[in-house]
Amino acid sequence: MVISGEDWYGKVLDREDYAGTTFMDCDFTEMRSTGSTFSNCVFRNIKFNVSTHAEGAFDGCRFDSCSFFDSTFVGCRLTGSTFTNSSLVPLKVTGGNWSYVSLVRADLSSAEFTEVTLTEADFTGANLTKAALRNCRLSNVDWAGARLRDTDLRGSELGELSMENVQFRGAVIDVAQAMTIAEALGAVIR
Repeated sequence: MVISGEDWYGKVLDREDYAGTTFMDCDFTEMRSTGSTFSNCVFRNIKFNVSTHAEGAFDGCRFDSCSFFDSTFVGCRLTGSTFTNSSLVPLKVTGGNWSYVSLVRADLSSAEFTEVTLTEADFTGANLTKAALRNCRLSNVDWAGARLRDTDLRGSELGELSMENVQFRGAVIDVAQAMTIAEALGAVIR
């Protein structure tokens, strides 16, 4: 199914299912979705501005050239989804599972992720300057070329961290994370 040019401004979706749907050139500004499922969907040039999504799923979706200005996701699952050429500033995510998500070269400056599972997420070349990744699960994440300047990582499980090509200056960490990072840099702690 293809949905094109629709104006869903302020629309409320309650437990709706849009599996395999392609959305193109739609306005979802201030949309509210609760418990809705969008699996294997394509979103192309969609405005998600000031939208709120709770307890829903966007598994295996592709977001191309979408705008998420001031969008909020609470307890949502986005496993395996890909964001390309999308504006994600500012984005707020609380809870949920974003494992295997591709955020390659995404601008996530000032984004807030709290208690989110981001296992094997791809942040290659992403800008996370002044972002918050608090109490998140960040195991096996690809950080190659990521900018983590002034990023708040406190309480997050970093897993095996490779510090190569990562801009880490000013990142805020806790004591346990300091040990993980020191080991990643090859230090021997006695």
